[in-house]
Amino acid sequence: MMKNYIQIEDPKDCCGCGACASACPCGALTMKEDDLGFTYPSVDEALCVGCGKCSAVCVFGKRGVGEGGAPQVYAACTKDKDTLAASSSGGLFTELAAAVFAEGGVVFGAAFGEDFALRHICVESEDDLAPLRGSKYVQSDTGDTFRAAREFLGGGRTVFYTGTPCQIAGLKSFLGKEYDHLLTADLICHGVPSVKMLRDDISYMAGRKKITPSEVKFRDKQYGWGVVGSLSDGKTKVKYSEVTSPYYFCFLGGEDYRDSCYNCRFPTEGRQGDITLGDYWGVPRETVSALGATEDGGVSCILVNTEKGKRWLERIAARVSLVPTDRASVEKRNKQLTRASAMPPSRDALFAAYRKEGYPAFLRGYKKQYKKRVVVFVKSLIPKKVKRALARMYGKIKGK
Repeated sequence: MMKNYIQIEDPKDCCGCGACASACPCGALTMKEDDLGFTYPSVDEALCVGCGKCSAVCVFGKRGVGEGGAPQVYAACTKDKDTLAASSSGGLFTELAAAVFAEGGVVFGAAFGEDFALRHICVESEDDLAPLRGSKYVQSDTGDTFRAAREFLGGGRTVFYTGTPCQIAGLKSFLGKEYDHLLTADLICHGVPSVKMLRDDISYMAGRKKITPSEVKFRDKQYGWGVVGSLSDGKTKVKYSEVTSPYYFCFLGGEDYRDSCYNCRFPTEGRQGDITLGDYWGVPRETVSALGATEDGGVSCILVNTEKGKRWLERIAARVSLVPTDRASVEKRNKQLTRASAMPPSRDALFAAYRKEGYPAFLRGYKKQYKKRVVVFVKSLIPKKVKRALARMYGKIKGK
């Protein structure tokens, strides 16, 4: 009998959201890692009953599934200084979560495990929220959380689910209907590397810095609001950034994302969540002043995409500072709101070498690219007049 199940022929056609595995009623489909550490659906034909539910919920190839219209856009930050210090940007996720907990609801988000694998988990109180805070620049495994969210919703509990746009789209497709007591927030996403690559990098950093890390932060407010994080073993903390880490360097350069990230259509077809959260990079100084904040403290941009999102923002209005702004201002430094990340020319060669040699190839590619970028950066610091004078001097010497 011809069996009807999802088959991924091209890696760029699968975002790894896990909706297909969650929809399988007989445990025939699981998400398995490839040689780069990215997960794809794998079907056990002996268990498959050919129901086609896995194919039906696959949302990555469908069109027009996002929220249309113009969202309300704000610059925002929490008024609570401790929450702001513990957050990557303005602390809006924590404030929304607190409002959900106040209703007896639950919150789903991504948290690191002891093995540095990033997995979506569910928490039911503010005391357990800390692992879900902060930016994580690696793909998260949604596991059984789509099913768990459906169970909570079926029982009447309020659910707040956060994730990348493709994960939120996958959740909604899996659920198959709208729930008034489901709040979703998608993140402004550049793309996701694999956990395998992250583990390799942390191992390299551990040897180089002579520590055994138990915690990784991609953004650490100890160093200000920016893209500098830390690795810590509980006693010693070292910087984790594009300067110290090949993984981080390649992430910021867009070189180590899964194939589907360069094929992502969500930026151009409407947002997936009721609310979109991100950093308001390049926020105007007058806006920071109006918030009563500081640039170093962190400012979020928030896009309110639905009436439901608007209602939830109103519930936390007393706890946050909000200043209306416009999408064009936010988009200046958040291009992933308008288009997918472009694949750098060096990306395919980097992955081919990684498949063959492992992390040493990754490290070698980083050193090569880093030297080039340092040269470009240094050149950018030289005034144009000095550059022209040096060029004339070089021409005279060469002419002799």
